[in-house]
Amino acid sequence: MKLSHPSTALLGLLVLTACDRVEERMEITEQRQVSSFARAAAVNIPSATRFFDDAAEESTEPKQNPLLWTTPAGWIEQPASQMRMIDMRFGPAGEGECYLSAMPGGAGGMAANLNRWRTQMGATTALTDDEISKLPKKPLLGADSPYLVIDGDFKGVGAEAAKTGYRLLGLIQAAPELTIFVKMTGPKALIEENTPAFEAFVASIKFRGRE
Repeated sequence: MKLSHPSTALLGLLVLTACDRVEERMEITEQRQVSSFARAAAVNIPSATRFFDDAAEESTEPKQNPLLWTTPAGWIEQPASQMRMIDMRFGPAGEGECYLSAMPGGAGGMAANLNRWRTQMGATTALTDDEISKLPKKPLLGADSPYLVIDGDFKGVGAEAAKTGYRLLGLIQAAPELTIFVKMTGPKALIEENTPAFEAFVASIKFRGRE
């Protein structure tokens, strides 16, 4: 898949940063977790991204998000952060979360990132390339992307304990310029209830200027 100028604009918004001590710890943790996969592919990937350029940081005003989307009914948008370009919560106590992030280049490879998600859910075996090729596909920004569904005990980056009885839904779209991730996690019953909303949200994502 060839991404044209909107993806270049998106890539241009991905820069390294360190905001405060909490985010710095998250950045270090993510770097250690992701870069182990990157070394295998000889890819040098940053540990965190955000879409604030130098001028925006000086003015404290973020650049316009290059993506457009439709927020599902009942979901609540959160402020974008250095790690998440789109960030939403849902459920009675906001225990469900769905976000989109992007990283320059290959970000370590499709298999490495899918298996990183599986590890976060407590899986002890990695998917092979053949198994990944047989995963169902969902369209994301105009291209079919592997669709991962896995149940288990979820332990996200920086978490001290796993959350039991969870489900993860995830899509990854890889292109030479950047890799885009969409991930949803929460208690299994809540995720089952919100799966149609997740799929509608994914289908609604577009580059600004291509409405």
